[in-house]
Amino acid sequence: MARAARLAFIAALLAVGAVAPALIGCGKRPEAVVVTASRGPIEATVSSVNSGTTRSEQVAELAFGSVGRVSEVRCRLGQVVREGDVLAQVENADLESRMRVAAEELERAKRLSQSQAASRSNVIQAQGNYDSAVTAYQKSLIVAPFDGIVVEQNIEEGQLSQITALNPIAMIRLVDMQPRYVRAEIDEVDLPKVREGLPARVKILAIRREPFKATVRKVVPFVSSVREQDRTSEVELTVDNERVLLPPGASADVEIVTERKEGALVVNSKAVLGRGGDRYVYKLDGARVRRTPVQIGISSYTVTEILGGLSEGDRVVLPSEKIELKDGLAVRPVE
Repeated sequence: MARAARLAFIAALLAVGAVAPALIGCGKRPEAVVVTASRGPIEATVSSVNSGTTRSEQVAELAFGSVGRVSEVRCRLGQVVREGDVLAQVENADLESRMRVAAEELERAKRLSQSQAASRSNVIQAQGNYDSAVTAYQKSLIVAPFDGIVVEQNIEEGQLSQITALNPIAMIRLVDMQPRYVRAEIDEVDLPKVREGLPARVKILAIRREPFKATVRKVVPFVSSVREQDRTSEVELTVDNERVLLPPGASADVEIVTERKEGALVVNSKAVLGRGGDRYVYKLDGARVRRTPVQIGISSYTVTEILGGLSEGDRVVLPSEKIELKDGLAVRPVE
């Protein structure tokens, strides 16, 4: 009986010894994240090399044309004003009186000329005096040249104004209320890919995280070499602002769509390895990976078009720092 028990114990040990290598081998298989080749849309894009800038079509830096003490400021920061509105003025009662007298003299000269009591030269002289008086009066005013928003104001009642040549800081800065555009820089190698009319996306974080739709309106065929290691070309884009008044000066990240395909065979771009014409993936074959050459089409940051080497539904492995992929490696697939 003791002998039979020993034989049973030895048999159990042998069975465990036979199963253990299989279990250990299974446990040693590294985990590998797999993705599936599928059909879907894909875009080729060009991104700005740095943040672009939101700009307005019209900007006016306004100041008085004459020296004087500011008697009235009729606008405030952020106010919407209309074309022709008087935004500020200096003390100008004498200029206004001079203009009124000049207007009366002009009318008198015209009446006398019609009755031939005065010569035509008197009318010309009176007209010149009136025009001079109007010009002097207008220089004492700051008038809005278009509908816009006051975005900068460096003027207060009672201060002594200076003419623009002596004061480089704008007393009032006005920007228009038209749809904004964005100016950005692209890498010189992307210049041949971009043309007017291409769709784009513009992200302006000062407003929201979701991008605005945009259209390329101008491509400047010039490469700037100001930064020799970062040569760029300028593009301008019209932004569909969705009735949101975008702030001029805000940073804008630009992505231009140069090509788009529907129903393309695509796979995660991280799965495509190699460079140039030597591209490959590690395709999952059972529990092992097989290095598989592929031909690629257009590519984006997220997905790459596969023109040959894979079929819809094929599963491929994503590279990882935890494992070194090689042909025939056994892995444990993780979706």
